[in-house]
Formats: sequence, C-alpha cells, structure tokens
Amino acid sequence: MSRPGKFAKSSRVKQLRQFKRRKQQQAGNVIAWDRVTDFLLGRYQLTQGRKLPATVAATVQRFFSEWLTTAQAAGPTQLQWSVSELTTATLARIGNQVPWQFYAVLAGQFGSWQRFIRREGPAVPIEPRRQIVALMTPATFNRALAHQLAVNLLTVTAAPITPAQEDQLVHSLLDEDQLNWAAVGALFTPLGFQNTAEKRSDTYQWLNDLQMLTVSDFHH
Repeated sequence: MSRPGKFAKSSRVKQLRQFKRRKQQQAGNVIAWDRVTDFLLGRYQLTQGRKLPATVAATVQRFFSEWLTTAQAAGPTQLQWSVSELTTATLARIGNQVPWQFYAVLAGQFGSWQRFIRREGPAVPIEPRRQIVALMTPATFNRALAHQLAVNLLTVTAAPITPAQEDQLVHSLLDEDQLNWAAVGALFTPLGFQNTAEKRSDTYQWLNDLQMLTVSDFHH
C-alpha cells in the first residue's frame, strides 16, 4: 500500500483505479486449506496473545493449534466447526501430556478465546467459509474440563472405577459451576509431572513455567 504522503499526491483518477484494483485483489484473496492454522494463530497473537503474560499466551496458542488440528482433520468440505465437539475432542487428545495447570490457565482464557473464534472463524478467507456452531457456556466448558481432569487422573492411577464413581470424581472437582483448583491441585501435585520435551526446546521451558504456577494463581 502507498504511504499516506505519496498516496495523497496521486490524481483522483489514479486513486479510484487503485481502489478498484485492491477490491478485486481482496475478492480473490483466498488462502489454501493448509494455511488456515497459521492464519488463525497469527490473528490470535495479533489481537489477543500479545496482550497476555507469556506463559498464558503460549498455553492458549498451543491449545488453539491442537484445536485447529482437530477441526482440519474433518477435511475442507466440513462447513461447520462445533466448538463443543472440537474442544472436547482436543482436550481428550491433549490428556496428560500437560500438567494440571494447563487446564487452569485455559479455564481463565476460554471465554475470550471463544469470542475470538466466533468472530474470526467465519472471516477466514477460504472457500467454503466456516460456520462456528455449538458454543459452550462457562458451565459446560468447566464440566468438560472437570471430566477430562478426572480421566487424566484415572489414567495415571490406573485404578478400576465404575461410571458412578467417575461421575462422583467429576463432581468433586467442581464447586457449583466453577473448577475447584485447590481440589485439583491436591489430587495431581503428589503424582508429579514428567517433562519429557527436549530440554533446550521452547516446549520444555513452557511446561516448566506451567508447573511453577500454584493454586493461588488461579484464585481471583
């Protein structure tokens, strides 16, 4: 785009011609399917991520990257992205690859992230455009988190448990519609978390930074 000063010197006819050309270019500016993840991650970082503390921003970005992997697995002809289904599937795939603090950070950021994907998802310049459906309320998202944390805990302990006992465990992690992070921390902290990422990698540092967070960091 021309600089303001130089643009101001152009003739009126030239300005109109350039404006028409830009509009034509924008109309044909469709990105490839395999660029969708980079496009949306870039948009998130530009509009929200850069305003967040580094560990928080990295956590949401990594969740979002996995979420987009889940979404794109359905293929380019899948018109609707269900926030509820994709989020639940993404949390299940992440599982115990992260410490419990990952889920606590995500709980505090999910509302703003969901508003972002609701606004930006349909605006991604791909054909056909995506529709963002089945949004999650705070209560349904927190219950999804509690369920995944219960599954993570049972996977680590390998304890045989009935569906009724699993439901009881989920309820024990909730205080009405909010996650009880003191209860979560008390259950997971004694089990520890093994950081198996390459020691010089950003992932290793990020996981270590997450583990430094305590229950008090999630009480506002």
